[in-house]
Amino acid sequence: MTRNWNLDRRTFLRGAAGALVPLPFLNLMENSVAKNLAGETIPPIRFMSLFKPNGVHPPSWNINGGSEFDFRTSPLMAPFAKHRDDILFLDNMGDFGFSSHTNSARRFLCGAHNNTNGASMDQMIADQVGKETPHRSLELTTEGLFTNQIGCSYISFDPKGDPIPRESDPQLVFDRLFRNPMSDPEQRKAMGCLLDRVSEDAKSIQRKTGREDTETLDEYLTVLRETEKRLENRTATAGASQIDFSQLERPESSANLNEQVESMLDLIALAMWTDSTRCISYMLGNSNSRMVFDFLGVTEQHHYLSHFFRNFSRHNIDGLLKISLWHMEKFDHLISKLKSYKDHHGSLLDHSVVLFGSGMGHSDNHTAQRIPVVLAGKGGGMIKTGRYLRYSENQQLGRLHLTLLQKFGVAVDSFANSDSPLPGLDGGPFEEYRERPFQSWSQVENGTINAQGRLRMSDNLDEAKVFYIDVADKEPVRIEISFKDFHHFNVAYHVGTPIQMTGTISEVNGRTVLSKITTLKSLFGKSKPGGSGG
Repeated sequence: MTRNWNLDRRTFLRGAAGALVPLPFLNLMENSVAKNLAGETIPPIRFMSLFKPNGVHPPSWNINGGSEFDFRTSPLMAPFAKHRDDILFLDNMGDFGFSSHTNSARRFLCGAHNNTNGASMDQMIADQVGKETPHRSLELTTEGLFTNQIGCSYISFDPKGDPIPRESDPQLVFDRLFRNPMSDPEQRKAMGCLLDRVSEDAKSIQRKTGREDTETLDEYLTVLRETEKRLENRTATAGASQIDFSQLERPESSANLNEQVESMLDLIALAMWTDSTRCISYMLGNSNSRMVFDFLGVTEQHHYLSHFFRNFSRHNIDGLLKISLWHMEKFDHLISKLKSYKDHHGSLLDHSVVLFGSGMGHSDNHTAQRIPVVLAGKGGGMIKTGRYLRYSENQQLGRLHLTLLQKFGVAVDSFANSDSPLPGLDGGPFEEYRERPFQSWSQVENGTINAQGRLRMSDNLDEAKVFYIDVADKEPVRIEISFKDFHHFNVAYHVGTPIQMTGTISEVNGRTVLSKITTLKSLFGKSKPGGSGG
């Protein structure tokens, strides 16, 4: 006799002490979920955002040259380059001028720094997709509050524009997702292993499943058990020794950072896989993160190193790039985890959109243009990945947010300062960056140089604060200026574009260099792109 077993999508494994464990999607649940007109199961679409603090070192991050389908990923993208076909790379995103750290945090999910009276886009998506899940959304972080500039510590905001509290402890997140909340550690210990308490219910379901569902369920229970044990071991190790509180010293803040972050990323994937939530925001650090990455051999604060022009040394730039590469490796960790989980008739990543990036571009000058932004996952078909979109003009992040909001079914016509969606995300047409022709030349007279050409930063890490103007058929003009000139003329903003510059020349280490800027003019853009309010 053939039995057609069915499970509801909201089925939980149940056990002693009120234990409830959500399940990933199984074939037995096909009849309980929405279908399209062709009778095909419609998987839920998830949204995740991963915030990288303190901008980037542009020569290491920016993709220069190439086209939509023919491009090379940059050195900093190496950790996740293997996922190229699952990623949409966006360029020329952001505003003009400078950006404070607080404004950078607000801009990431609010579209603009002055969008302070409404919800961030992740919360608007949560309102749309979180109605059927146990948890409407999760707001997570790595770092505690930065009380000197509290706005640096938040990227998610409620409908009034107020910051939403974050959770930084993976064990508490695990308890929230998979255990009844119990504040007493002794009570929680007495409950025993979560899976031991739901084992009978799990065995009952396994007797009804086919081969593919059995494999999925086995994989899920293994992952859940490993996650639980890893978190228990981390806690046991941390509390193994007796502490004399009278002799306490300030602990190393980053001693367990790598394990903490990877545990949190694993929980993000697990929460999405079990449909416990469909919207998560996670800060890898506060917007002006002071974390010390000593486990990478870096002993200086991240924020200090991010100001690599004013605090330049080869040692410092190497430390900054180690931290940035670590951030990219964590992005890779999340993508790999999402790709490894089967979901409906694809992977969890296929049915997700992951927004990864920062709120500023150049980490020292705090430029609000060429902000690092990438999207991972196809979102069930809403995103066409494997492409590089460099727009012809700067695009406010609000246009990207508006597009994603609409694709997630949020009924809005505008967001932040933007009232038109960002084109091209789904493979449609967009206006691609094409450099207009220009002449380049240089003239030296009476200790002054006047040059026209494309401005660039040096690719040599030993010269991380050196700029060049490329001139046809001549040696490039070398620029070594003070931080005052660098900041006053917003030099970093003009990198990669044709300019005309005049200045004083000097001899530095036997080289003729432009050492003080008199004028700087953009050939095609804004010569004075804006002040620090951006």
